[in-house]
Amino acid sequence: MGKTDYKEATELLIENVSPIGTCMAGLDDLYGRILAEDLLAGEDVPYFAKSPYDGYAFRADDTSDCSKENPVTLKVIENIKAGQCAKNEVISGTAVRLMTGAPLPKGADAICKYEDTSFTESEVTLFRPYAAGENVITIGEDFKKGTVLATKGTRVDIGIIGTASSLGFNEIKVYKRPIAGILSTGDEIVDPEEEMPYGKIRNSNRYTIAAALNQLGFDTVYLGRADDNVTAIAELISKGEEIADIIVSTGGVSVGDYDLVPDAMEQKGYRIFTRGVNMKPGMACAYGVRDGKLLFALSGNPASSLTNLQCICAPALRKLTGLSDYGHKVIQMTLKKDFKKGSNAVRFIRGALELKEGKAFLNASYDQGNIVISSAINCNAYGIIPPNVSPVLSGETVEGFLF
Repeated sequence: MGKTDYKEATELLIENVSPIGTCMAGLDDLYGRILAEDLLAGEDVPYFAKSPYDGYAFRADDTSDCSKENPVTLKVIENIKAGQCAKNEVISGTAVRLMTGAPLPKGADAICKYEDTSFTESEVTLFRPYAAGENVITIGEDFKKGTVLATKGTRVDIGIIGTASSLGFNEIKVYKRPIAGILSTGDEIVDPEEEMPYGKIRNSNRYTIAAALNQLGFDTVYLGRADDNVTAIAELISKGEEIADIIVSTGGVSVGDYDLVPDAMEQKGYRIFTRGVNMKPGMACAYGVRDGKLLFALSGNPASSLTNLQCICAPALRKLTGLSDYGHKVIQMTLKKDFKKGSNAVRFIRGALELKEGKAFLNASYDQGNIVISSAINCNAYGIIPPNVSPVLSGETVEGFLF
């Protein structure tokens, strides 16, 4: 099986995933979840006309001839605050003193600020004419009943939570958070808390990949570490199938004698539809599916596995969470530094996206090797260097995406 074009690999993964189901989530657990149905307004908001200021409510007609030279003085018949309703109707020659958010009294159709008046406990004097509806927050000014406020497949943000709570929702239907099972392979790795003999490697992938999956909206569970043994790897895959919605492994996917993860996948009945992607870093990988469940077998090299996950796997993973807009947002980026390293494969370069004078600049690290995970610090974007294009100089533009 030859190496797959990165765009084709991305599409193959997308074709093999769908959201796992829905549940109800309370407002305290809503942020970052994905809506499983449209959010509809069940009422007008606000559902009553109200004041945007501390001030006075009155009839606009009473001010039709009002000016600094010819002010109008109105009798204050009541004083109300937010949450209270006026007991008296405003008639000609009268006004109601009211606080921010208080309902517009019956009979009144205009409001003025305190600071634009002269007032006593019983009277208020106005110095200009007001139009009907002036300074009044109207019924449904935020949104009308029946308005679609957010569509199915949208990630819940602060605005959605604020809007939903203003409508009286206690819980909302969302997609379940998928669970990703993570397994590590290789005789050479030890977990960070263990003593590390000379020649061994710390298992940073366990935590790096978990963090990347958390960022994408997954819960994660660590399945364990297997030595370079097909049976041991297959046992961890079986464990993942029982408790996780997808499985992500790192290590054992190249072409060496001890790269046994694809063998374990086939032993377990996985259909491997991609064995290697024509990209750098992250070329070594295998993607397979069994009974609708994906297994992403990634490189043991830290930067390679992370780049493959974020650049190739991420759209499918976003789709699995229920997100409707799951593709990368590709934009034009201007390189801040020369990038001279050539390749016959597409190259994804990590960096920090900077916005300046209406342009997006990619400040990419020079250290882009397979094992250089430190270049992912403060990385929030990838630039895409096409095959056989080198060098790309400072000031030139490339396609890329914010991550």
